[in-house]
Amino acid sequence: MDAAHPSPPEDLRDRTFLVTGANAGIGYCCAEQLAARGARVLLGCRSPERAATAVTAIRGQVPEADLRVLPLDLGSLDSIARATADLGEHLDGVVCNAGVKAADRSARTSDGLDLMVGTNFLGHFALVARLEPFLAPDARVVAVGSIAHRFARLDAASLDAPWTGSSLRRYGRSKAALMAFAFELARRWSGSARSSVSAHPGYAVDPLTPSRPGLAEVSGFVRAVAAPTRVLVQGKDGGALPIVHAATAGDVANGDYWGPGGLLEFRGAPARVTASDEVRAPATGAALWTAAERITGVPFPT
Repeated sequence: MDAAHPSPPEDLRDRTFLVTGANAGIGYCCAEQLAARGARVLLGCRSPERAATAVTAIRGQVPEADLRVLPLDLGSLDSIARATADLGEHLDGVVCNAGVKAADRSARTSDGLDLMVGTNFLGHFALVARLEPFLAPDARVVAVGSIAHRFARLDAASLDAPWTGSSLRRYGRSKAALMAFAFELARRWSGSARSSVSAHPGYAVDPLTPSRPGLAEVSGFVRAVAAPTRVLVQGKDGGALPIVHAATAGDVANGDYWGPGGLLEFRGAPARVTASDEVRAPATGAALWTAAERITGVPFPT
């Protein structure tokens, strides 16, 4: 752990978390922070080589880290089915982090779905549905959202339709759909000990992220130039804090949304923040849920 965020006590020993996209960026930082607190961490990664690099990097910071690599491609429904069939252990938490941030309009998943929506939302929907038998009675699911969700408009009928506009707009839509799913899951889990929440990392950038071997390779010059921006934005390690808080803290309630508590939610300590009315709307969540079951062919056992 870096000096700004020293290692906390090992309060998560005997608890197991799956982090998707754990080989880089926010996902890696979440995995490292969870491991530093004694958790067993499953790294859901598409690339075996990048997963191995992440394991080495985490153990460089947390020598006794309890880690397992789970081969997982959120852009493949077959990969999701294989990963969950072979899981073989219970989960106390799932951090739905993996995502595509930019893609050509014609890019598709291996199942022929729009790459961003198919990976960021539909893949996680299918994953959590298939993980349900492995979730602990008090398990918590965290959907990693984005500030960009505020500018998205959701239409369940056109989830996988050809799209126009910028890649950023499509990304915001995919994250909004994931968040709407999390809020709908919270409603369906109401009255149980399980919880579903959303969280976002704020404005987190590689040049402000502590260096790790093989990860976030940024030159010293770029880091020096970026240093003054720390008053406005933060590193990926800081961006992981509200997500890890959402996954583990006792003050988190079912249906919450967490993010950095500073100006514009770009940086700062974890705090409850406000999601758009659209992603919180029951009608939106129910429509997306139905569409996701139809498109993926994976029924959700709730």
